[in-house]
Amino acid sequence: MNNPESLIAAYLDGALSDTERAELNTWLKADAANLRRFTEAVMFEQEIRTASHATAEQRAAADFDPAIVQLNPRSRWLQWRPLAAAAAGLVLGLFCASVAWAYVAPSLGKVITLLQESFESGPAPSVTGVPIEPGRWSGDYSEIVSEQEGVKPESGKKMLRFLRGDYEGRSIPSSHSSDVFRLVDVRPYRREFADGGAVVQLTAVFNAVPFSEEENFSATLTLFALDASLVGNEMVKAENVLSTESLAFSRSSKVVMDRDPATWQKVSNELRLPPGTEFLMLRIGMSNDTKSKDKRRDSFAGHFADKVQLVIARRSEIPVP
Repeated sequence: MNNPESLIAAYLDGALSDTERAELNTWLKADAANLRRFTEAVMFEQEIRTASHATAEQRAAADFDPAIVQLNPRSRWLQWRPLAAAAAGLVLGLFCASVAWAYVAPSLGKVITLLQESFESGPAPSVTGVPIEPGRWSGDYSEIVSEQEGVKPESGKKMLRFLRGDYEGRSIPSSHSSDVFRLVDVRPYRREFADGGAVVQLTAVFNAVPFSEEENFSATLTLFALDASLVGNEMVKAENVLSTESLAFSRSSKVVMDRDPATWQKVSNELRLPPGTEFLMLRIGMSNDTKSKDKRRDSFAGHFADKVQLVIARRSEIPVP
């Protein structure tokens, strides 16, 4: 039999072979002390995760190397240990029909925050289009600002301002939307959705300075589920690649902007994660929907976003009769 500690580590990594799974089951059933040891290890990992999940994405980004994403899951885990285990924690998953079931089920009903952003700190968004590495906002021209023209940040003292519908090195006079993206590494949470049983929800609030009755603006949120093949790859910036090469994607309904700078309008979007998801690409966007052939729509006079939040939770699919 393999060393029990090695079997536990392989279980937490999601890398148990069928033979190792049987060995671990046999070991668990052999002695109550073995079950206690296994339970302590699993619950310890869960406690680390609960204490640190809010910073998991930032720490994963700090250690990100595009070359790593090409490794197989087991060798990638060896590359990360012990940093990922200590910083990001591990997600409890379904083991098998055994005595261990009560301790290793996924975190049913628990909402886990993957990203919470009010633009109070961190680097300014890059203006180089779609990002190829996690941990930083990037996209069209935008900036971080404080109160402007009667619009106060919804949370804290700062907010994101959309400026234009293009970015450095690419002028798009015909553009009518300004989009900012962020890549989020969800591999530390993969056992939450390995069976397709989890949903992510992206929310944000939007606002604008007063604009004329002839103008119309709307806000949207989009989620793209990606595997590692697009990460660290410039091809992700090409037109329509995210929608055609993603494992799945979802766009929210358009929320039409009102003309009251005192009100922040909430937009929400959800996506059930495919089992092979490794990264999420978030897109927050403002669109100029004004129907005018004579007026350019690629600049934005005063349009803002704030309080971006990404969460994941287990949720059953709607039963089909």
